[in-house]
Amino acid sequence: MDILIRFKDKIQDSGEWDCFDKHLAPHAPVILGSAYRLCRNQEQAEDLVQETFYCALKNFHQLRDHTKCKYWLFSILRNLFLKDAEKRKNWIELEFDSVCEVLHDDNRMNPEHDFLQKEVKNNIQMALDTLDERLKFPILLFYFEGRTYKEISNILTIPIGTVMSRIARAKIYLKKELMRSQDYKSESE
Repeated sequence: MDILIRFKDKIQDSGEWDCFDKHLAPHAPVILGSAYRLCRNQEQAEDLVQETFYCALKNFHQLRDHTKCKYWLFSILRNLFLKDAEKRKNWIELEFDSVCEVLHDDNRMNPEHDFLQKEVKNNIQMALDTLDERLKFPILLFYFEGRTYKEISNILTIPIGTVMSRIARAKIYLKKELMRSQDYKSESE
């Protein structure tokens, strides 16, 4: 990973190097993958990962249980991402190919099929953009990252019941928004 090599080169102190190499570096591929899914841009994801590892290294003395290092890194990543998103007020743009696979049929050259698929993606993206961040992050982690309730609970440092509740509320909200947008389009036609 190119980003890790650049980051390692910047670490001067051998104590920092040992800490990084032993506790933080093994989680880099997962953290980078999550950062990319959040940012949808390779450069932004690498910047976010670099900042995450910098904060983790700087505050490593605060981590009491080194076995929870991965979840701690996810928390740092999430907090940095949300802070940056709050600054820009420009939420993530997701690719919904996996969600729209249901729409695929054997006739891939059908323009109507392509139009419908893009329409569904746009509707889902617009509904997600209006979702409160407390509901949005758990549903993204669950459906787009494939995380378990327990992993999400550890990442967000909230109880599993809260994770389940937030995902359920997000699904209800998204369903209502998608139905509302469909009703609105039917009325305007």
